[in-house]
Amino acid sequence: MKNTTNTTALALIAMTAFAETAPLRVALTFDDSLKDHLLIAAPMLEERGWRGTFCIVTDWVGKDSKHLTWDDVRELVRRGHEIATHTKSHRNLVSLLDEGMEEEVRREIAESADKILAETGFAPRFMFSPFTRQNETTDRICRELGLRQAAGVRYNFGSNNCDRVARKVAELRGAGAVRADILTHGVSAADNGGWCPFADRESFRKHLDAIAELERKGELIVTDYDGMMSDCRLLAREWPRHGVLSLSFDDANFDQWEAAFPLFAKYDARTTFFVIGTNRIDFMKKALAAGHEIGLHGLRHRDATPTVEETGEDWFWNADIAPQINALRAAGIPVRSYAYPNCRRTDRTDALFFSRGFARVRGLGTPFPPNPNPHDPKGEKLDKWRPVATAEGYFLPAADFLKARLVPNVIMGENYHTDIEDIMNALKRAGERGEALFIVSHGISRDAKGISMKTEWLERMLSSSAELGILVRGIR
Repeated sequence: MKNTTNTTALALIAMTAFAETAPLRVALTFDDSLKDHLLIAAPMLEERGWRGTFCIVTDWVGKDSKHLTWDDVRELVRRGHEIATHTKSHRNLVSLLDEGMEEEVRREIAESADKILAETGFAPRFMFSPFTRQNETTDRICRELGLRQAAGVRYNFGSNNCDRVARKVAELRGAGAVRADILTHGVSAADNGGWCPFADRESFRKHLDAIAELERKGELIVTDYDGMMSDCRLLAREWPRHGVLSLSFDDANFDQWEAAFPLFAKYDARTTFFVIGTNRIDFMKKALAAGHEIGLHGLRHRDATPTVEETGEDWFWNADIAPQINALRAAGIPVRSYAYPNCRRTDRTDALFFSRGFARVRGLGTPFPPNPNPHDPKGEKLDKWRPVATAEGYFLPAADFLKARLVPNVIMGENYHTDIEDIMNALKRAGERGEALFIVSHGISRDAKGISMKTEWLERMLSSSAELGILVRGIR
């Protein structure tokens, strides 16, 4: 009993120490469908490489000049922002339930979500309840409708506390919090107003500048709402004994990927699918609904580094990235990460993606060492093969996984002479040391050859991760 008590106390100390040093995951949310959210907030977020979550009251869209139109909401989607439902008419859902009107609550949520999908092509993932009035019944209704209820605690900033975001972040981190929903209603009283608005655009800009400075110092990371909620699962576990398996798949193996959905669901695992081209929007929406992420792998899978060197950044972007990102966002597929074809990248290409709103890129080259298992279909480079479990540079402290914008990858497949026992040893290391390991493959099938992953390998990795307490997620 004495040893158990000491172990528990040490675990709590470790968790508290980690919470005080780990960056707070922050989502920037905007309620009530105000016109200024597009005219003022969105451009200021984009200047900083951020995307917001805009919570739409559908009956208020097009209501008057102070509110967004559906064209405005579609523009927010096109530019990569998250759209969520804030119900149909902004009624108090708990009060309706108290009056025995559960079906009315269901209509408030369902009709709003359906309207957003019909008007924009974007399927909202979250419901933000008016006045943050929600309970287990509203949560159940959301789940039955294929939505997730947003967290009940939100921190509104406006005219009464516009200069206090740094103080709030310090307070939350000191209390061991791992996430924060930084909420805004009115962006500028000098323009269109809204509830509890900032005095003017400059006041709102200073608010964002304060958040950006905290991010620069490593005290917080701005992410989308789904990223904020998902990362909390990582932070809520015991530290430092927890590890991360960051798993992703490249190219256009849509049918094989979809066939593996039940396997991912069995082990509560999430991944990122880096897609080539713009077809199979149906698959992408299914993947998002299952909790996975869609990332870009280029319209034509052009090698970024030589293309940028030969043709310049603008040509590469306009030829291979913009058409793909615009098509996906127009279909309601949010994208914020990119995997380099053939893993080839430079600081110059990284800067290009980061400057245009991408949260994370995956590739190799300095500062990462040579791949521990080089592409070698003919078996001519076996002398260069190294065990993944001892390949320094391919493991990061799990805490750094939350803030790294550039991540490496170890590729699995017969052409890389993958030894599944070596991969198991690498996972064991990640779990024991509290590290993140980044693994990528292409297709998934029982008899996979070349650069793809065998289904047996995938199940062993997911099962072992579950046993070791390792969280399996994608790049986001």
